Amino acid sequence: MADPFPLYLPAEARRLFQSESLLRRFAQAAHFTGSSRLLELHGSLGGLALARALNCTITVVEPDQKVAETLKERARLAGIGDKVTWLVQPLATVNFPEKSFDGIFSFGRIAGYPDALARKCRPWLDEKGRLALTYVMAVGRQPAKVALESWADRLGRPIVSPRETLLSMEPEGFEPEMVESLGDPEMDEFYKEIEIALARQPAETDAVKQVKAEIAVHRAQGGKASATYGVIVARRKEPGEKPPLSRDGG
Repeated sequence: MADPFPLYLPAEARRLFQSESLLRRFAQAAHFTGSSRLLELHGSLGGLALARALNCTITVVEPDQKVAETLKERARLAGIGDKVTWLVQPLATVNFPEKSFDGIFSFGRIAGYPDALARKCRPWLDEKGRLALTYVMAVGRQPAKVALESWADRLGRPIVSPRETLLSMEPEGFEPEMVESLGDPEMDEFYKEIEIALARQPAETDAVKQVKAEIAVHRAQGGKASATYGVIVARRKEPGEKPPLSRDGG
C-alpha cells in the first residue's frame, strides 16, 4: 500500500482549523512570544497569521512548489517575508538539530499518524515545546462500520476516538493537553466546499476518487458523522517528569 500522507485535499479547498480563536488559544497555552521559533508541516494562511500576530520566526515545510510560491507572496504582503524560512520538499526528507523549535504544528492538513509524527518531531522541540496535529477520528457511541472500515483501508490502520488519538502521543514523550473535533454541521459544510473544488479538477485521479468515496460514506450516514477531523495538542514531556498539579498550560 502506498503511503497515504499527506492526505489529499484539493488545493482550492478551505483549510480546516485556521480560525483566529483556535490559533490564539494554541499560542496562549504554549506561551509563545516574539522570540518563539515555530515549524509548520505543510504551509497555511493560518500559520502565517500566527507568525504575524506573534512577530516571531517560522519555518515552513511545503512540498508543493505552487502552494509555496502562493504563500511566499502572502507572507511578503503581510510584511513577514523576512520572518519565514521555506523548505520546498517532502516532510519525510527534512531533519533539524535537537531543540530547534518551541512549537511544531499542522493545522488542517493530515501529515501522518499522530504517534509517528510525535516520535519524529519530539527531538526537534525544545523543553515544554508544543506539537499540534490534525487527524481523523471516530465519533459517536456506535460509529458506522462502513465508515470505520473505509478509513482503515485508506490510512492503513483503524481510526479511534478523539481521546484515544490524543493519548497515542503520550508513549512518545508527550503530555496530552487538548483535542477539538468538528461537529456534524461543520463536516457537512466542509464537504460541500470540497465537492465544489473537486468539480474543478481536470482529471479524476485515484486521490480524487478517494475523497469522493469519503464524502459518499459520510453522506450515507444521514447527517450523523461516524468519522470527523480534529486537532490534537500535546506538550513535550521530559523523562521522569512528574504530572502537572493542574492543567495550567505548563
